[in-house]
Amino acid sequence: MRERAIVKEIKGDMVTVSIELQEGCAVCVNNGRCKIRKSDLSVYNKDHIDIDEGDRVVVEIRTSEQAKSAFWVLGFPLIMLFVGYGFGAFIFKGSGEGPAVVCAGLGFIFAMGIGMLIQYRRKLKSFPYILGKEGEIL
Repeated sequence: MRERAIVKEIKGDMVTVSIELQEGCAVCVNNGRCKIRKSDLSVYNKDHIDIDEGDRVVVEIRTSEQAKSAFWVLGFPLIMLFVGYGFGAFIFKGSGEGPAVVCAGLGFIFAMGIGMLIQYRRKLKSFPYILGKEGEIL
């Protein structure tokens, strides 16, 4: 998804931008409550495009990267919660539900740690990035 934005602050390769209102924003029901209007977005200038504060740029927000991030931080731990419960119930047969719940919690915490480490290594890949200045993009 491509969005138009205005550069607000530049800190090395990380740029803070403000997303501009789009054509459909005027008639949108959520116009007054929209999060895009109220917050700034950190984006990555991966191609080291020469920009200055106040420039209009085009930002690419990859939905596939957002989905991968959501899986590693939310989906994988949720899966491991159930796997841990099943493992605990299988190993500690007849001991009641307590050991299975403990194994579920340990699986969840372990998966959260793994997911956070993976996301930390992929940190810059998951950020939206600047395609170029508005008007210079094909």
